[in-house]
Amino acid sequence: MLNYEFPPMGGGAGNATNNISKELAKMGHQVTVLTSKYENLPNMQVVEGVKIYRVFSWRKDIHDCGFRGAFTYVLFAAIKLWKLRKIHKFDVLHYFFSLPTGLLSLLPWAFRNVPYIVSLRGSDVPYYDVYNRKVHFLNVLLKPINLYIWKNAKKVIALSPSLKLTAMKTAPKQHIEVIPNAVETDIFNPTYDPKTQDHKFKLITVSRLIKRKAIDHILTALAEINDKSITLLIVGTGSHERILKNVSNELHLNDVVEFYGYCPREQLPEQYNRSDVFILPTLAESFGMVFVEAMACALPIIGAKTGGVVEIVHSENGILVEPGNIEEIKRAILKMKHSYQTRVSMGYRNRERVLKHYSWKSISQKYLHIYKKVLSPDNTARL
Repeated sequence: MLNYEFPPMGGGAGNATNNISKELAKMGHQVTVLTSKYENLPNMQVVEGVKIYRVFSWRKDIHDCGFRGAFTYVLFAAIKLWKLRKIHKFDVLHYFFSLPTGLLSLLPWAFRNVPYIVSLRGSDVPYYDVYNRKVHFLNVLLKPINLYIWKNAKKVIALSPSLKLTAMKTAPKQHIEVIPNAVETDIFNPTYDPKTQDHKFKLITVSRLIKRKAIDHILTALAEINDKSITLLIVGTGSHERILKNVSNELHLNDVVEFYGYCPREQLPEQYNRSDVFILPTLAESFGMVFVEAMACALPIIGAKTGGVVEIVHSENGILVEPGNIEEIKRAILKMKHSYQTRVSMGYRNRERVLKHYSWKSISQKYLHIYKKVLSPDNTARL
């Protein structure tokens, strides 16, 4: 498995790589991960049966790779692949992100005789993130290379039906399967006793602080509602953090909005369970790992009608608003605040939905099925 992001770095894609690799190792398979090095992490270690190799990546910070970090990873991963080909024999290569990670598939020494699959994650798909001009420009510029990587992959997998449709705008004839993310349901679970709640109505958002996530829209809505009993906890860091703090200050929200900063993944359930509602009216989202995490903790959801969010959140388990519509965000917040029983019932449905559809064991078995089909194309009928 190759991914320039891997815990503690990155978001949903890194977490997926980590959990899928561990689940496959539990099943008895030999799994190797080639990812980025960050700070004092070892160059090589074995964790729960998974061999993890790390190469230099000149990142901005733990949650912001940037173009510099992504392409320095590709450079040093290319060198590492040259060395790995002398000591490893792989059956399948699994690239997370066709860009930049999938660029490694073009190398003449990158196990060219080994079949590979590509997992599309969002930012690697043209027209997915039109709000990030640099990413959008680069995706359009590199579209022919991206198409070549997809065409030569044995399987291309998207996170959600909406991301698949976005990808097919670029490659209408490309066969793309859909496998969603999952969540560690033993870690992310409801532990909060509603009887202990205070008079505050607590919203939480967990996100990279970038423009596309539209957290400034939540701040604007809170300022217009002007209800000091409604609080917002913002968990995460990113390039938009200073801007958001300035907006909060200008809107006089410092007494109701808290910027938590970076939170280790194992501590996230505690933050979810201290809250009443998860909110993130993002402008574009391929899947939305944090939505599923919050749902696993039995939180109702306020999201936006965009991307993979519409496949996760429905009227029975949350409220969806039009992206960028401040009035709808305000109404959703107030409806949730004044409907305690609705919040509780939504929370129960969310927990049940996650247990049924979003466990890493079931998702890993889907990937294993694809690996087997790739290795035995003539025997797919009996797999």
